Amino acid sequence: MTNWLDILAGINEEKGSTALRSQPLYVLIHNRIKEAIDDGRLPADTKLPTNRELANLLKVDRSTAARAYAELANEGCIESFVGRGTFVASSRPGRNDPFESTEPDNSISWPDKFSRASQTVYEMLRLEQANIGWQQEVISFAGGIPTDESYPHKDFERILEKLIAAGRSAEMYQYSPNEGLPALRKEVRKHLAKQGIDASDDKLLILGGSQQGLDVVANILLDPGDLVVVEDPTYLWATCNFKSRGARCTAVPLDDQGIRIDILEAILQRQRPKFIYVIPNFQNPTGITMSYERRRQLLLLANQYQVPILEDNFVGDLRYDGESLPSLRAMPGSENLVIHLGTFSKALCPALRLGWLVAPPETMPRLVIAKRSSNLTTNSISQVILAEFLKEGLYEQHLATIRNTYRARRDAMLRALHKELFILADQQGDRTRITWSRPHGGMFIWLKLPDGLSSRELLPYAQREGVAYAPGDVCFLSQEQSECLRLCFIQLDEANIAKGVKRLGKAIRSYLEDVSNKSLSNRSHLMGTGSHSFI
Repeated sequence: MTNWLDILAGINEEKGSTALRSQPLYVLIHNRIKEAIDDGRLPADTKLPTNRELANLLKVDRSTAARAYAELANEGCIESFVGRGTFVASSRPGRNDPFESTEPDNSISWPDKFSRASQTVYEMLRLEQANIGWQQEVISFAGGIPTDESYPHKDFERILEKLIAAGRSAEMYQYSPNEGLPALRKEVRKHLAKQGIDASDDKLLILGGSQQGLDVVANILLDPGDLVVVEDPTYLWATCNFKSRGARCTAVPLDDQGIRIDILEAILQRQRPKFIYVIPNFQNPTGITMSYERRRQLLLLANQYQVPILEDNFVGDLRYDGESLPSLRAMPGSENLVIHLGTFSKALCPALRLGWLVAPPETMPRLVIAKRSSNLTTNSISQVILAEFLKEGLYEQHLATIRNTYRARRDAMLRALHKELFILADQQGDRTRITWSRPHGGMFIWLKLPDGLSSRELLPYAQREGVAYAPGDVCFLSQEQSECLRLCFIQLDEANIAKGVKRLGKAIRSYLEDVSNKSLSNRSHLMGTGSHSFI
């Protein structure tokens, strides 16, 4: 970890002595940090303390720290990103390698060519790869995909052999209709009819995964500057997609019933967003399920203000207990209001890349064209195999198996969290209370650290213990740091879940211990004044 006391050494002495200080204090801070960047002690992409953290560390006014950072930013030494923080710049203008050739550089300056949309998404994601934890020795709760042992290998292999033996291989090598293979469309209509969703031909589009659904909806609805309402927190790749279209996103917080209707209505009274994006079932990242009453209120409000709803039902089939609730698209009054999005990838296997979109007939011709401009047509091999898989009734059998498996893994994680983390509150009081969600389905548990702490600051401790998770700040639009982190429970067996949570508990203990050992004047802002359950 970066030793900021070494980097900023001497400032406190100069600060307190008029004889020693020959420059304004912000200039001293600026110079120390710039020297550390220039000599490599602060390499590119290193995260810097917040203004408040730096001010507390040096016992100076926050405006002094902010002015030092402003000077560094003006010189291109550092970059700040909303919701992420401040980092040493990836590239520095005017900073040349002394060993670099002095010959004229005729190569293209690619940063000048990138679109603003590309830069927006890059800024949101450029530091995330370091947190995934692909190393073999790391136990990772960071992802969000099913794993090899849950794939229906044998069924897919048998179906493929049967199709080839029946002389149907040609079907798999040709383009399918842009709307989707007729045989698959027929089976998807049956599947959705069981959920009360009318997916007749003029309302159904087969997709190359649900992510493509987000893209085609954004394609036909969003212009630069348009507003999209999203839950806070929400699915990162959805906000990336909307922002890449030049849209603005405004966040509405969640409670344990789902999106806050009172705050949403206040927004709709003042503005007219293009649509509202929600994940009603086992929300990503929190695991919250929107209550029936909240769904009803959302539909009434959207109808009153004539704002469409994009319903993302990415894990709706993965319910393990509790009462099944109708999708928004299956409820009265939704026919011309809700675009419903779903996928088979989470329940079957990620590389299948097949999903569906059910939308008002008026939107379908434009959605088909948007899809065609995106990928011309969807993979025929996957469509032919999945159509047979559904026709043979194997999907429901598969769901029964994996629901049992994932339920057991969810319960294993909840037990492990209680064992490793609940005791902290007994040892140190409410100040260190840690809470987590108890989802009825899906893939994720949402864990909240004590108020004022940071899941991003916890990362180095977790990495040392060999465990990875997804820090929650990337899922929020409303805050730079977050106490929350997302844990995926479907990717590991119960033994590895217990082992990984034990490592996480050890990391959290070490982090809390370090925070407690800091002087109150330096770190009091991290400890907060109390705690509450996020959900």
